[in-house]
Amino acid sequence: MLIAIGILTFILIVASTWWFGLWSNLITLINLLISSMLASSIFEPISTELENINRSYRLLYDFIAVWLVFIVSFIVIRAITDTLSGYRLKFDNVTELIGRSILSVWIAGVFICFSFFTLQMAPLPPDTYGNSQTVDQGTIPDRLWLAFIQSRSRGALSSSKAAGIWPEYKLPDHPDDVGKDMRVFDPYARFLRFNATRRQTISKMKRLRVN
Repeated sequence: MLIAIGILTFILIVASTWWFGLWSNLITLINLLISSMLASSIFEPISTELENINRSYRLLYDFIAVWLVFIVSFIVIRAITDTLSGYRLKFDNVTELIGRSILSVWIAGVFICFSFFTLQMAPLPPDTYGNSQTVDQGTIPDRLWLAFIQSRSRGALSSSKAAGIWPEYKLPDHPDDVGKDMRVFDPYARFLRFNATRRQTISKMKRLRVN
């Protein structure tokens, strides 16, 4: 069911964005990438702050935080780019047709990967991702996004472990990262397994609100 919904969403996004043209799709793709990477990188501190305010729904805060950051950042960045780009660039018919088609598929792919990544944190039934042997393997879209964000946390999105704007970094260094002063996202690739275990825990609860 999850894969079917993903395929349908992919088709709908491609069909809807294709009509906006090459230039608009290029701006949308940049906005989407920045917002998705930002949300994936900083949702944990936001989730922690929400938990400090009210711990009752802490099982939902990761999912809420990642989408909250994404929506707010996308709206803000879109408003900025629309202001800076007051005129739509025109291209010859062949470039326009090929460009808008490629970018529509690219936009849909990025959104599906990011969405499937966030769904790992949602209170879905444990069997959403397969049986007990495959439940912690996720799907191709979320694995692609996790690999991408992990690589960016070692690159363009890297920050110092002692950066004052973030909570204390307590994750153990992967052997490949020893001696490097950077906050690596999910260095031991435990994100999928952790959330699979959490879904198992949630499934045994009568309600999502906890004491």
